[in-house]
Amino acid sequence: MPNLPAEIIEDILRRLPVKSLKRFRAVAKFWCFLIDSENFIKLHLRQSLISNSNRNLILGGLGLYSIDLDLLDKAHVIKPPFYYKSVDGISNSCNGIVLVMSEPPVLWNPFSREYRVLPHCSVEYSTPLDSYSKTAYGFGYDSRNDDYKVVRIVEFRHQIAHVWMASETKIYSLKSNSWRRIEGFPYPLPFLRGNWRVHLNGALHTLVEDPDNIDSARIMAFSLQTEKHYQVPMPSGIRIRAVHVSLDIIEGCLSLVCTNRSRIAIWVMKDYGVKESWTKLLSIGPPAIERNDFVKPLAYSRDGNKVLLNCDDKKLVWYDLRTKTVDNVLVDGMPFVFYAEVCVESLVSLEEEKVKKQEQKKEKKKEKIRKQRDDFLSEGFKLVL
Repeated sequence: MPNLPAEIIEDILRRLPVKSLKRFRAVAKFWCFLIDSENFIKLHLRQSLISNSNRNLILGGLGLYSIDLDLLDKAHVIKPPFYYKSVDGISNSCNGIVLVMSEPPVLWNPFSREYRVLPHCSVEYSTPLDSYSKTAYGFGYDSRNDDYKVVRIVEFRHQIAHVWMASETKIYSLKSNSWRRIEGFPYPLPFLRGNWRVHLNGALHTLVEDPDNIDSARIMAFSLQTEKHYQVPMPSGIRIRAVHVSLDIIEGCLSLVCTNRSRIAIWVMKDYGVKESWTKLLSIGPPAIERNDFVKPLAYSRDGNKVLLNCDDKKLVWYDLRTKTVDNVLVDGMPFVFYAEVCVESLVSLEEEKVKKQEQKKEKKKEKIRKQRDDFLSEGFKLVL
């Protein structure tokens, strides 16, 4: 391969899984420099996202496992390089990084094995009388500032009435490796159970009670870029009385799962923010799935004709959108109970020194451009004089 142009080598390498790329860093200095470069890391991630390749399921609960999403043949045990308890939750995946909600929380890339323990974050808000607190975490990517951020909401509720009283919001930035406090959320987060995991388009999404209609709910989003709240339209005719509704993501689209005693309907928003683009993806009930099962959509098959579903955190099934039939997925070594998140492999770095070096390179490049511009302008003034 030494006679191949550098562009061809790069094109081949960016299609490979992270494990292979880590190994190939030892082939040559050029390969090591290329694979570690910020530009290649972004190209590799973009290639994987566009081609739907290098995707895995991360299973949590009774230990941690990874399953190749294209093969679905074997569950491989993952041993984190930090202390992990089985009670620790794993948030959504964002560009190959997950948030481990331990104490303290940890940002972790399961494939490069890099991680960052978040610094201590105290509660500054004066706790109201007769209240208790609950904490929720959200994690996502701010593309405008090329930064990964963690949002922590501490809510205070009345000890007897359990009504929402106030909240404290803090944001962690990977770039600065620090927390900062922002204005508290103006609405309660009743559906989260500690894990605010619906991240899309640089914003965190959640279902909240509609103050104008007790039978309805609203989808509220919080932008990691602007730190502003906005509302996303719901499908028409959705009522939450006697129906359990939950929000999710499937293949880059917002989805809404509506569950009653007999059936489950999954809606998908094809065009983000466009109410008319909500489409009912499927409607399923017994005997295909068991009554009262909790269902979570995970991914489409390669041909787009099937949807992989997590049924009640106990089994995986393929739902055929054409025949409306269900096939159980048997994976060797899979635990009998689990939660699952789709995770794309990436080389995104979490090591503090690497992140700092990348930022320094950016600043040097900006400084060089500024110097060239200033030199050009000064020469221009000399010519005029």
